[in-house]
Amino acid sequence: MAVIDELGVEVKVIVNGTEATEYIPDEEPDFDGDNFDPSTKTCCRYVESIDNADFAIRAAVTSETNKPANKWLDDSKTNSLSFSLSFDGGDKAAGWLINQNRRFVIGDSTSDAATSTKRNFRFASVSTVDDANKQRIASDMETAKDLGLIRVVVKRVKLTGNKIRQPSSSRDISKLASRDFSLAEKALKGKAISHGTTFAPPVKCPVLVTTITSNVDRSHSPFAVFYFKYRSKEALQQELIIPRPRSLSIESDVENLSAAELRRLARERLSQMKGDKKRAARIKDEGGEAPRSSRPHKFIKIEGGKKAIDLTEDD
Repeated sequence: MAVIDELGVEVKVIVNGTEATEYIPDEEPDFDGDNFDPSTKTCCRYVESIDNADFAIRAAVTSETNKPANKWLDDSKTNSLSFSLSFDGGDKAAGWLINQNRRFVIGDSTSDAATSTKRNFRFASVSTVDDANKQRIASDMETAKDLGLIRVVVKRVKLTGNKIRQPSSSRDISKLASRDFSLAEKALKGKAISHGTTFAPPVKCPVLVTTITSNVDRSHSPFAVFYFKYRSKEALQQELIIPRPRSLSIESDVENLSAAELRRLARERLSQMKGDKKRAARIKDEGGEAPRSSRPHKFIKIEGGKKAIDLTEDD
């Protein structure tokens, strides 16, 4: 779970109803266009995405009452935390509030007041095409810049009232829902990008009520920002976020062999070792070094009372 412990705020991604495993990057990445104030606390994690899987975002405050998030909520009934969600570098797609009476929220969809429908968040796979058109490549490079990124911006807000959401205030999600994730291969420049976010088919939902709020934190200085880079398992391996699969070890192979197979391998190995010794001896002989005799050497006396080995005797 992605947690900014200093503030007491946490966010996690749920894929197909199961909390996604999170991976911490070696270095906190920079995100183009996010010129937030240095005082804004941020947290970045990688998660695994799956083709056509629905996903949700769970946001909450931690149980520590002495942390800033809980202190803010406890200070007044009108105090809330807003969580604004955007995908792949786009505009706000959904938002939720946490207050004194609701310390966590699970968001799995975006809504359209004009049609009284909602659509679940869904991962869509990215494909590549061999297209050398410069205009296409430039456009796809811009699309790919933040593709595979979930951004959750947290702000302190004040509740001021409620109203029925009007069709004119609906978010335009048609572009997100109909996006084409077929990109020019050159536009990716070797980046391990596997998925983007789209939406499931619409389903009917109750009349939508909007809570009116006023911001305490400014846009350039939010309370906190969470980033989730989502990738397929293969893409995570390519980026060295998770290790590549290891081949079956020799030890596990041996454990699965029968006694007869083990004896056969032992004979083959013994024969190989004998052959290696014969080849080594032959190479040594060919190098000009005379093989040593198995009999003890014969010594002869030479001038000065010294001894020398007699090399004239045949083996």
